[in-house]
Amino acid sequence: MTGQSLPRGAYTATPCRACRTPKPARWYLCGGCWAALPAPARRALNRRDGHALARLRELHAHIDSEQPLNELEITL
Repeated sequence: MTGQSLPRGAYTATPCRACRTPKPARWYLCGGCWAALPAPARRALNRRDGHALARLRELHAHIDSEQPLNELEITL
């Protein structure tokens, strides 16, 4: 054991894009960063339709521009 407490589940070598901590497989962000998103943004990112990839790109652009997660607005 490393002494760190991680939630159960499959973790990938890919860290959370926002805070660089380990994140579960198939998640966009770690649980803490996901909880920091506004509820409308979380709902939009959970939708599976033809615009899902564009919404993910909006999330990545927002994170890469170093804006606070709680200010994210998904337009699609």
